[in-house]
Amino acid sequence: MNITGINFKHTRINISEEYTFDHTNEWDLPFEGGDLVITKITRDETDTKICKYPLDQEIISQFKDLIAKFDITEWCGKTPAPPKIIEPGNSGIACILTLRSDDGTESEITFREAPEDTGKKASAEFSLLLFELTKDDKKLSEEVIYPALKECRSLKEKHGPVIAVETSSFESGMMYNSNIWRRQTIEKIPDKEGIVRVTLYRKQGNLPEQTDIKEVASDIFAKVQEISDRENLPVWHYASIDPSIPPEYVVMDYSASSCINIYYDDSLITGAPKIKRTIGEAACKMGGKEVDKKLSELINECVSQSGAKIEVSNVNPFLAPVEGAPGTMNGFMGMGMFQALNTAQQTPAGTTPSPDSAGPWNCSCGKTGLTSKFCPECGSPRS
Repeated sequence: MNITGINFKHTRINISEEYTFDHTNEWDLPFEGGDLVITKITRDETDTKICKYPLDQEIISQFKDLIAKFDITEWCGKTPAPPKIIEPGNSGIACILTLRSDDGTESEITFREAPEDTGKKASAEFSLLLFELTKDDKKLSEEVIYPALKECRSLKEKHGPVIAVETSSFESGMMYNSNIWRRQTIEKIPDKEGIVRVTLYRKQGNLPEQTDIKEVASDIFAKVQEISDRENLPVWHYASIDPSIPPEYVVMDYSASSCINIYYDDSLITGAPKIKRTIGEAACKMGGKEVDKKLSELINECVSQSGAKIEVSNVNPFLAPVEGAPGTMNGFMGMGMFQALNTAQQTPAGTTPSPDSAGPWNCSCGKTGLTSKFCPECGSPRS
């Protein structure tokens, strides 16, 4: 096999009970042609960084020697062993080497085609050499780009089946207890075919968390999987909006955000049983609105069928007494103003608070010698 170039992906995966995080560096090296540079690509939710580094025949020889040292061309076409499952609280590394040949074919190596020790040593040596060759002091150029959804769709990223899907939203406000987090999560239940678990979650400011969990028969995952395969949904995760675009062309609401998270079981690919990919506002504003709408409808329909529900009180939390309330921060972000509003709204109609006009007064927050109607430190009214 005459190798004309290689592509190497190094993915570090961290898994805890509450989140999964994976970070991939990708290197592309041509062995032939006029433009001999190492291209390193790092993709994140916010942007994509492309860096260039020197590549010459001496460096190419080092990689060819590695390929020969481990007889890697003999691994081509072999069925790889399954990866070890990464347990919560642990991390793992998954590497993929793609060999390009002069007949136009590509061969993918996972380093699990050979005995375990050999594969680990080979992937480690490729990783160490590439990280060494692409240190910052050797960088020729760096470019930060913000790929549109159309560009992201052409990316290739292998994933296992969809095992969970959720809508997630956050609203922020200046008033006490006005920040609200919401989630609707639907998960496959491994030992119950056709039955899914629906979990609703709501957290408002310092108020207690609210949850409800129900199980229901549903075919939602067959529909979500079909959409994921058809639309190449995992790579929508990398769509981002260029901050240099004038706001009038891309309207963003910075007081509220929402997204759809899709979880994939990559146990047979990287050893990660639950990897999250996000369809955020950037993807929706660049052509993915209809897909986002369809997924939201499927999730809402399943939640409705399950009967899961969270009761939200109609009592205005901002009119509740704040003196001594848990988490109360008088004087911060206008809390004193709402305490004053409390007092004013609790005063009988046709009357007004009558502060003692005998002289200076002291506020409960510690400010002394005040002559104004309201404390300039915390906003509390004169009592």
